[in-house]
Amino acid sequence: MKAIQFWTTLLLAGVLFAGCSSTTLNGAWKNPDYNSKVKKVYIVGIANQEIHRRIFEDDLNQQLADHGVTGISSYKDLPISKEIDEFKIAQNIKTNGADSVLMVHATGKRTEEVVNPGRITTYDGGRYYERPYYRNYGSYYNQRREVIYEPATITQFEIVTVEANLYDTKTKDMIWSAQLETVIDGNLQKLLKDFVKTVIKDLDSKGVI
Repeated sequence: MKAIQFWTTLLLAGVLFAGCSSTTLNGAWKNPDYNSKVKKVYIVGIANQEIHRRIFEDDLNQQLADHGVTGISSYKDLPISKEIDEFKIAQNIKTNGADSVLMVHATGKRTEEVVNPGRITTYDGGRYYERPYYRNYGSYYNQRREVIYEPATITQFEIVTVEANLYDTKTKDMIWSAQLETVIDGNLQKLLKDFVKTVIKDLDSKGVI
């Protein structure tokens, strides 16, 4: 019963993402008892929008192929819905002959701010002067130049936290797990490629693929 709840929770969790410009790997773990390399991975990208899931799974397929690993996109035989359970997943894994399953989903989202304090610049005959002349009234008076003021700006952006877990399909033990963060900028294609590239790089460095 716990196993069924575990798989169902993974399948029903969050949105994959909307679009980002970069991915950061916050931490990753590999099972020290797993000494093999995966050869055939069943990929489950969990997303509210099916098109995002398909792009992600197909891109991961392509990059896995570059490392001699066969990827299987689950969207072809596993629609994400409340009816999906562990039995259905196991059945599809067996049908496709996969030795592992990779499940990826977003676990949270937060907003960050970057503050640019702005600056004051003066212009005189083609030369620019920065703030130091403000240090005393004498130097300030002697400037007598046009002042250019650039106001402070505040930029907000969203960060999505993503979890990726790789499991052995025979033992159901976790092989590899990673926590990643992506910065949203609206560019879906670049987001997915950056994310997949980061995942593949760590799997390769840890000898999983």
